[in-house]
Amino acid sequence: MVDVFRIQQIRQFLIAAENGSFRAAASGTFRSAAAVSTAMRDLELQVGAPLFEKDQRARLTPLGQTLAPLFGELLRTHDRVLSDVQQLANAERGSLSVAVVPFLAEEWFPSVLRQLLRKHPNISIKVTDERSRHIRRLVAEGAADIGIAAKLVDDPKLSFSAIAVDTYGVACRRDHPMAKRRKPLTWNQLSGEKLIGNDGFETLLGHGLGEWIENPVLSVSSRTSMMDCVREGVGITVLPRLTKPSVAEDIVFIPLVKPTVTRQVGILTRRGQTLLPAAQAMYALIENELRAYAMRHGAALVDAKAKAADAPARRGRRAKN
Repeated sequence: MVDVFRIQQIRQFLIAAENGSFRAAASGTFRSAAAVSTAMRDLELQVGAPLFEKDQRARLTPLGQTLAPLFGELLRTHDRVLSDVQQLANAERGSLSVAVVPFLAEEWFPSVLRQLLRKHPNISIKVTDERSRHIRRLVAEGAADIGIAAKLVDDPKLSFSAIAVDTYGVACRRDHPMAKRRKPLTWNQLSGEKLIGNDGFETLLGHGLGEWIENPVLSVSSRTSMMDCVREGVGITVLPRLTKPSVAEDIVFIPLVKPTVTRQVGILTRRGQTLLPAAQAMYALIENELRAYAMRHGAALVDAKAKAADAPARRGRRAKN
């Protein structure tokens, strides 16, 4: 017995058995009646015994009746798998995980999710709100398909596609003396101020910007709580431009210069690993929307040519074993 059944033959067999007619099987599979008759003879040879009674060609033998439920199960499994394959390949189904730094998770990412789910309503998405260094670990370990974070250091396990170059500034209450200045501040002018540290300080360490940056008196990990402290007059804080609140009439953002400290914000993926179609759809949307968000907030965009040397795996690189 040949160990591989042809799905088309199984489909024709079941239609003929259900309708008692080879003509119905031909119509249902867009083949001629002669082609179906030939296919059924081939199927009987493959099985090794008659499936249809000789006197009535579309009436099943006892063996045919016994095999019909098994063939039905095989066909249903095939059709279900085929449907799943097509939906996964077309990003109509699938699951993905995304890790996002807190400020973007709050200010920007919900709108990205809304757009993706509108286009791909059956995709399952897990979102993790983490600091940049933790996002790097999640992506490197495969716990997250895509990371949206600041670039810290190079990692051979990761591909980083830079989207924007961010700069820093002071966030303070509108009635704070610093808010009355009409020009940027220098980092030295932060000396003596009550500075509230936050998660974004991890990209400032080691730049020699002052003890008040390296070891702030107060540190608040929650962005919401940190901004509430600023509003209550507990102190001021230093934020990347992309992190400043979009709408905050009571908060002023003042750029910091001398030195002008920058960081790159972009998208992390595992190096050498192609993304699933659902994740590719998310990646493309993130890339476009993060670029637009950066432009609205006055951050400089990274030239596409500068990113070519570190193109992510989604662009066709095959995974290495």
